[in-house]
Amino acid sequence: MPVSGPSVENGVIIIRDGLIESLGTQDKVAVPEDAEVIKADGLYAYPGLIDAHTNFFIEPPKEEPGQRVAAALAAQPEEKNWTDDVKQMAFDLLKPKKTDVDNLHMAGITTILVASERGIFAGQSVLLNINGEKTEAMVIKNPVALHVNFTTERGRYPSSLMGTVAFLRQSFLDVSHYSAHKSLFSSSSRGLKRPEYDPYLEALFPFAVERRPVFFNCANLEDIKRASRLIKEFNLNSFLTGANEAWRVADIVKELNVPLLVSLDFKPPFTSIYVNQGEEMKKKAEEEIYPANAANLHNQGVKFALTSLGLKRPSDTVKNIQKAIKAGLPREEALKRYSMKRHEWRESLLTEFLSRLNRLQKKPSLQL
Repeated sequence: MPVSGPSVENGVIIIRDGLIESLGTQDKVAVPEDAEVIKADGLYAYPGLIDAHTNFFIEPPKEEPGQRVAAALAAQPEEKNWTDDVKQMAFDLLKPKKTDVDNLHMAGITTILVASERGIFAGQSVLLNINGEKTEAMVIKNPVALHVNFTTERGRYPSSLMGTVAFLRQSFLDVSHYSAHKSLFSSSSRGLKRPEYDPYLEALFPFAVERRPVFFNCANLEDIKRASRLIKEFNLNSFLTGANEAWRVADIVKELNVPLLVSLDFKPPFTSIYVNQGEEMKKKAEEEIYPANAANLHNQGVKFALTSLGLKRPSDTVKNIQKAIKAGLPREEALKRYSMKRHEWRESLLTEFLSRLNRLQKKPSLQL
């Protein structure tokens, strides 16, 4: 199945030095005599799929029970150093497990954008091609984007969501003013005081002024509204991610017209109207209502991609895609937006195929 165009029946793919050299039907593609041939009868081949936002491979520093709260309370009189949070690199927290890599391969996923999930500023993500043994060899781009969560701080400001929004808004206002002052001073310093260097505002500068990407993680519909207001006011180059209640504010998402990354984590947020209506309704929300988010968005003409954000195991990805299809998302749309397969994989054969493919490295060519 090519990126565009019709599917190729009984196809042959020639791979040389890790790149596709030619592709077509058996009667049109000549297999080189020195090729290592891998037969994959009954299987489908398609371009590696992209998971545009995940927490897989992240291993944050371990904390003893109560350590985080104690540390926050101990530091309460002091102002938090937000610079470190903005500059935190997801790459520094990566610890890929072979089982996770294998499960992603089994789902057809070859590229992932990885970000931490902690804090208002969750730091900057890294884009990986999950092939190889060392994380350095996997990196496509680092860093990629700044990730922002609508959460709070324990034992210090901002301790409420209202405070968090006010803090974010003030930060972007301060960066704008800081940038304007620096530009004015650079063009003509006569009569102007040199702007004092601010490491926090310098860290935010690429995102607030130079418009590098900012991902707003939206755990519910109110977060989508909060993010929308910030994006509009400061003209940010932003993505909405998480967004498992996006169908409830589809009009806002449409008007905002920014990339929408919809999580396959169907656990209702604690703010959900369904959570406090009893265990039966909560279970229905998780099994039926939230899996229908993608189908509802599709029916309303909203463009989006599916991601594994919030899932703990890569193996849950395909399971939850199947739930989204059961809830009404067309199969073709599921494949376009993520990693849905068109048939039941014959697992043992696929495992052998992937294993042999990874061993090829610089073998002359490959027939599929």
